Amino acid sequence: MGGATLAAFFNGSAGGAGAGVYDFTSAGTNTVTIPSGATGVTIEVWGAGGGGGYWFLGELAPGEPEIFPGGGGGGGGYARSVFVLGVGDALKTINYTVGAGGAGGTSGTGVGSAGTFSNVFSGSYTLTTMTANGGAGGQFGQFAGQGAGGTASGGNTVAGTTGNGGAAFTQAGAIPITGLNSLTGGGGGDGGDALNGQPGQNGRVRMVFTF
Repeated sequence: MGGATLAAFFNGSAGGAGAGVYDFTSAGTNTVTIPSGATGVTIEVWGAGGGGGYWFLGELAPGEPEIFPGGGGGGGGYARSVFVLGVGDALKTINYTVGAGGAGGTSGTGVGSAGTFSNVFSGSYTLTTMTANGGAGGQFGQFAGQGAGGTASGGNTVAGTTGNGGAAFTQAGAIPITGLNSLTGGGGGDGGDALNGQPGQNGRVRMVFTF
């Protein structure tokens, strides 16, 4: 069994050990087809994390150079929904987007880039759009503020949880939001310390169908 086929088997698209579980962390937009026999689905959406900021070389006093690390990136928001499915929903489609983690700050940019949003939206199956926005980038080391967390909306179980972030003078990237089964996504990247800032984590979309 080839690598792609084996991955499909365990992720559920080939009806294997993880049948009914679809877990996506690669940035991009795609579609899931509702499996035959599914009676419900739980959907979780995490926005992507912001990149960490670039460091700054300053002076505490004349002739006393000091490195000021960049601020960490903010974490992505989170939303969750649960839907009951009927026989007529089999083989209908659900669309999703996984957000891309923000790039770390460099000497040319200073501030880290924001992560992009993740969402789940109607295909041939109609549902309320769930959107988890990405976290903001960390600030330039001279200011060293952690990026703000992304907002989220549209969930019917967890309407929307704002991502962690925004702490002043914090080099560490924001801790990602924890969903079901202690799973996470969209953490912020660390700020640079005589280095470029680190990129934020991609967002995440997870769909678990019940039978």
